[in-house]
Amino acid sequence: MTASYVIAVTLALVIAAIFAPVIWNGVPSGGDDDPSVAVITLRGGTTDANVNAVKQDLREARTNESIEAVVLRVDSPGGPVDSSEEFYLAVNRTASEMPVVAYVEGTAASGGYYGIVPADEIVVKPSSNVGSIGVIVQAPLSLIEQVEQQGETFVRSGPDKAQISKDGLREDIEVLQRSFVGTVMRHRGEQLTLSREEVANGNTYLGAQATQNGFADRIGDTELAIERAAALSDDIEGDGYDVVYQGSGGAEFNVIIVPAGAETVQGANNVTYLVHPDDSETTFREPVKYYAVWGIPADDNNATVIRND
Repeated sequence: MTASYVIAVTLALVIAAIFAPVIWNGVPSGGDDDPSVAVITLRGGTTDANVNAVKQDLREARTNESIEAVVLRVDSPGGPVDSSEEFYLAVNRTASEMPVVAYVEGTAASGGYYGIVPADEIVVKPSSNVGSIGVIVQAPLSLIEQVEQQGETFVRSGPDKAQISKDGLREDIEVLQRSFVGTVMRHRGEQLTLSREEVANGNTYLGAQATQNGFADRIGDTELAIERAAALSDDIEGDGYDVVYQGSGGAEFNVIIVPAGAETVQGANNVTYLVHPDDSETTFREPVKYYAVWGIPADDNNATVIRND
């Protein structure tokens, strides 16, 4: 078959990821009228689907009058910069209205750490990984090399329209890096024993080291994080509170909506392969993608990665 494939997911999964209702499972430890601490979980990358699910959970916590504090349970290596910023903004808004304590279940690196940095406290395990402050950009090398040739085909409204270059990408990544480091310094500057330059180096730290250099506040588990969140709330006295867990969880799939009428082939593990029609029409795609992620490219064929160092 000459057609190419793009991994997609079923429409049912798309609907489930976007419109799944928030379910709050109460685990009462006090009376019915007691205030509550909400435990909201993000496991996986800071993808659009995962971040949108957490944003909905945080919004529900802010609008629920019984919720007085939030524990954000995180295990994330980060992801695209834009969705990581969405994660940060949602947590920052919530932290402006009620205490938020982040509990790093496994990893909170790069975009994952970016999201939790507004939290009032960060609790880690000794084996947790935190840090990796920095940004990378990935762009198809062929597009950069052929961009001038494309000028023979397309007429642009301005000289910089739809143009990309390595120098331009490097300038963009420096802007994003300064913003990332500046955000960390603004929220954690009083706790950090590291200089701005050391933070910008992008190192990751195990939990014990993170509590020493200020990337985290204390060693503990989920129960300690819940206790700290309750203690930080002015509306919770002692242990007179309930604990509620968000029930739907974040989707860990990258979602691609299948166009109406497109031919699809069902694969294993609930994955649908979208068959592209063979035609000669010109298509456009996003030329570059910026990531705040801890990891290495799984496949760097026909691509160039520019780091900020």
